[in-house]
Amino acid sequence: MHVIQNFLAQSYLDTWNNYLYVRDNPSVHTWDYVIITASDQHQADSYEMQIKQRLENGFLPTNTIYLCLPDPEGKRVGSGGATLAVIKNLIEREGMENLSKKRILLIHSGGDSKRIPQYSACGKLFSPVPRLLPDGSTSTLFDEFYIQLSSMPERVGGGMLVLSGDVLLLFNPLQVSLDSKGATAISIKAPVETGSHHGVFLTDSDGYVTEFLHKQTVSALHEKGAVNSQGNIDIDTGIVWMDGSLVSQFASLVETETLFQQFVNEKARLSFYGDFLYPLSRHATEERFLSQGAEHEINDSLLTCRKKLWTILQNDQLAITKLSPAQFLHFGTTEELRELTTSQVDDYQSFGWSRHILSVGESSSKDYATQTSLINNGAQVGEQSYIEDSYLELGTVIGRRCVVSSVNGEGVAFSIPDNTVVHSLKLFGNKYCIRFYGVQDNPKQGMWFGLSILDVLESLSVPVSSVFDSSDTSLWNARLFPVCAEREESLRWMQKIIGWINSRNIDSVDRAAWLQAERKSLATSFHVADTETALTWQEHLETQIRASLFCNAIDTGKSHEEASKYLMHARSLVSSLETVLDLLKSYSFSTQLRLYKSISLLIPEGSLLDGKTAVYYEDLCYKILSDEVNVRHISTHNKLTYKPANLGDSVSVELPVRVNWGGGWSDTPPYCLEFGGTVLNAAITIQGKRPVHAKASILAEPVVRFVCKDSSLSKEFTSLQPLLTCSNPNDPFALHKAVLCACGIIRENQGTLSEQLAEHRGGIELETQASVPKGSGLGASSVLAGACVKAITKLLGADLDNEELSSLTLCVEQLMSTGGGWQDQIGGLVPGIKVIQTKPGIDQTFSIRSLELSDSVLRELSERFVLVYTGQRRLARNILREVVGKVLTRDYETMQVMQAIQRLAILMAYELERGNVTEFAFLLDKHWELSVKLDRGTTNTCIEYIFSCCEDLIDGKFVAGAGGGGFLMMVLKQGRTKEELNYRLESMFQDSGVAIWDCDFAMEG
Repeated sequence: MHVIQNFLAQSYLDTWNNYLYVRDNPSVHTWDYVIITASDQHQADSYEMQIKQRLENGFLPTNTIYLCLPDPEGKRVGSGGATLAVIKNLIEREGMENLSKKRILLIHSGGDSKRIPQYSACGKLFSPVPRLLPDGSTSTLFDEFYIQLSSMPERVGGGMLVLSGDVLLLFNPLQVSLDSKGATAISIKAPVETGSHHGVFLTDSDGYVTEFLHKQTVSALHEKGAVNSQGNIDIDTGIVWMDGSLVSQFASLVETETLFQQFVNEKARLSFYGDFLYPLSRHATEERFLSQGAEHEINDSLLTCRKKLWTILQNDQLAITKLSPAQFLHFGTTEELRELTTSQVDDYQSFGWSRHILSVGESSSKDYATQTSLINNGAQVGEQSYIEDSYLELGTVIGRRCVVSSVNGEGVAFSIPDNTVVHSLKLFGNKYCIRFYGVQDNPKQGMWFGLSILDVLESLSVPVSSVFDSSDTSLWNARLFPVCAEREESLRWMQKIIGWINSRNIDSVDRAAWLQAERKSLATSFHVADTETALTWQEHLETQIRASLFCNAIDTGKSHEEASKYLMHARSLVSSLETVLDLLKSYSFSTQLRLYKSISLLIPEGSLLDGKTAVYYEDLCYKILSDEVNVRHISTHNKLTYKPANLGDSVSVELPVRVNWGGGWSDTPPYCLEFGGTVLNAAITIQGKRPVHAKASILAEPVVRFVCKDSSLSKEFTSLQPLLTCSNPNDPFALHKAVLCACGIIRENQGTLSEQLAEHRGGIELETQASVPKGSGLGASSVLAGACVKAITKLLGADLDNEELSSLTLCVEQLMSTGGGWQDQIGGLVPGIKVIQTKPGIDQTFSIRSLELSDSVLRELSERFVLVYTGQRRLARNILREVVGKVLTRDYETMQVMQAIQRLAILMAYELERGNVTEFAFLLDKHWELSVKLDRGTTNTCIEYIFSCCEDLIDGKFVAGAGGGGFLMMVLKQGRTKEELNYRLESMFQDSGVAIWDCDFAMEG
């Protein structure tokens, strides 16, 4: 059995791949026509809406003509009459001469779905199947039919494939052979017990049908010889192929209007299976044919048609294609549906079937099943119940083994007993009608919740004439269900009436109100159903669910790629994203970051979401990050007590820059906030000097003055507002402004600039200089920010430790929108070689451990460590956004690399403390490989060429900072010298700027 399931499951997957190939290749033959029959125009309109949805979503090829044809004038003409009506329509479109050449898929779906009334309005053909298609979209019987049969036109000539819309076959289409002339029926092997409830083919050794056996007993099937040695029969699946010549023969019956009227009418009510196929069985006789049971009744009109059918078909035969292994699933009754979706669904797991399909809030247990439903926490659903296309509110109680369909219970809690079916219909005129009955009730019979309707009416003193308009007292025709102006009212009526049935009691007021109310039966309600509004609501519900599932997936750490599958096949991606925007604010700030990033990636090119571009939402993502970091940190440090300074006071700070060896990127928000970070870096001097300088002074005049000695620029500010804008990357004083904001020296909406400066007894001058090239990768800008923060806070009497200074500097980075982390400023503020670690959390607390290196190891490291300038620069901001973006989207490789480089940082520290500089170099080399995986922008042709020129001289290599330019780091092989490397570089690059820069480790503060 397991092998068979695997075969069928793989066949199922193959049909999907075949479908994609056909859909995406216009040159491949598709069905020329896909035609669905309907009972009336209302049902046909419903089918057309659902076909239109699929065309708009790209599910169906556009080079096929799709028709939804009702029975003529809404009269019941039988499946045979409907087939002839289709052929007549095709004659008018194509002409008799072309008809036989067309490949036609005809699906009969013109029934009322009396045994599954919840599908009467939108059609059983479009009832859901409990699986998501491989592309993430929901599936229906129609979708399954189309996917399975999409590749068949490539293997057949002209003809018509006819099938019934309530049977799902699981089979391998490649096993289907339709080479026989005339008609071919498709059959599968099924247990004899199944055959007793369906049609069975009796065949001869030539592979032709000799007799039809319809719903015969098990013993009768054995007596007829229909059962093989494995106890199986050939079941009639309802799928029949008629080649072009046979289609033409049927066309001859309706090529004139007179003939058409004779064969297509309510009196004859021809059956496709009984009247068209019976004459094709080898043992058929005209006498037996004429006396065969009819779809309606045997009358003169039917007999006249049968005689003509016998005349044209008696020389044809019905071949049979037997599929094995295959499975036959009949969606015939509400109870069958419930069993398929609950107790039996696990049998079809290999086909992708599941108890819970595209639903939110369902129990984690397998006690019940859901399809496209939203179940609020606090709603209770009993075991083995099935909920589809519904919204269940907090407090709702669904009994065991129930079926709930298309119920919008938003804002209304209700309860139903065990074994109850509830189906809500939206009617024309903006009205509502809820139909409810027992799961085992057969609407063709006169039972309601397992009780005689007549007995129930008698016990409630309700006249039979007020419920039935004819002698047919079946549940199908009972006008039991009130029509209401409000959705909530219809749910309340349902509760009341179920209570009457259970108690057999009703008060006179309720009885009078119910008798006076407009009421519908199962038969009359679906004819006035507003299916367009119903489909719109289902689409809205699905949008809500997909958006919720998407947000929840992001919130639980799923990757953008994985989470976005919930949205990519939504009927409206933009509508889904609008719903995501509505839901987003209820999530934590870290989830909001990821959601905004994902939104920016999902907005279709050229589209707007809420009037905003994709770039807007990406920027918003980083703004939220900046705001959250700043709110937490600035609010803390704004509480610092500054002491009034004296005129002329000044503080100068000189700091080294840093080189990063391991774990870089893990210090960058939001990664460090969610997972913590681990970094190994070292403070270094350049050409014997600490290259970063900041000086803060108190001025006599109430102004703010910035001096940037690197660019020989200075500027004074006498008003507050220009100082509050510090995120412009082209502003030479953006860093200076951000320092004053982060330190709380200037504050928005807290007085004028003069008033705020008065707190410090004068104006403030901030002078900066960094004697390294911009974009060097040595963290100079962050170290400079740290130097400024240290100078300002010390000037004003706040003596902060390195952790507090680093925290404030992180705020500076966020205010500038550069998005940096914490390792750069700590690298310059804290001397020596150190491992810096933090735990997850918005308030990053730093654990800083200086490595204990012997003098000999430090000397060897100093001799072998080389800093080489590339002559190129690159702002970290560009690469930062790319890497942070990958973290936000939970890119799998990125997350793996982030973990690996932190482990390498610890291993590097371990090897250095052991005195193994060469092993440290090898690990540095591994880190370089991982960094390139993290972002290809880390390297470029120039960098690769410089490294390749030195390969024989070095054991390890890396780039300083985010890469893409600036400084390179190398560790020489033992016995090699900096002079050798310098000579190599000079000879290869001459005066291009590529050169060794003298550096040393700054081991003291």
